[in-house]
Amino acid sequence: MFAPLTRYGASKTQETPSSRKHSGDDGKNPAKLALMDRADSHVEPSDVVTGGALARAVWRASAFALFLPGLVVAAGYGALWIALYLNGKGDGALARVSLMVLVIIVPLLFAYAGLRLSTTRLTLRGAHLEVHPGFPARDPVIVSYPAVTGLSLRYGLSGWITGAGSLVIEREHGVPVVVSGLTRPDAALADLSARREAFSAPVASRQS
Repeated sequence: MFAPLTRYGASKTQETPSSRKHSGDDGKNPAKLALMDRADSHVEPSDVVTGGALARAVWRASAFALFLPGLVVAAGYGALWIALYLNGKGDGALARVSLMVLVIIVPLLFAYAGLRLSTTRLTLRGAHLEVHPGFPARDPVIVSYPAVTGLSLRYGLSGWITGAGSLVIEREHGVPVVVSGLTRPDAALADLSARREAFSAPVASRQS
């Protein structure tokens, strides 16, 4: 009389929270897994909210590209001062100028590069983007995705060496916004283009 009840209770206890968790993981969206795999030291991975919507992705500037000018100046004037010193001209005017550049100008270049590195970033949020142009600019520029009319990349001399580049964002109203020295400008452009297309697709479908 009690045997069926015992078997029924045992069958219910076989369903554990871990089994329910594994069964729910089978329906994961592949787009979520791709976002989790896209890790970079200069890029914060996108957050995913309910429904698979992209919440936030942060693209930062390249430290190498920002500090490269200061390194070149330090190496050039340092080599010049050493050459003058070894040739017995360490007390000359040119040697004193080189030493002043090494002591004053180079630290200022490094300080400026550090400020730019800590304040330059591109933040892609759910419905808009925020551009922090970097020091000395203080306020971010906020642009909605539908208001973006064009995207392009620019590479300077340091960009060909470091791989960093500037992302130019054209908008409906106002001058284009430039995010300088991004570590992976091509990936940032692809991410922004995908978000822009995602917001323009519903509008196009409604018009058709």
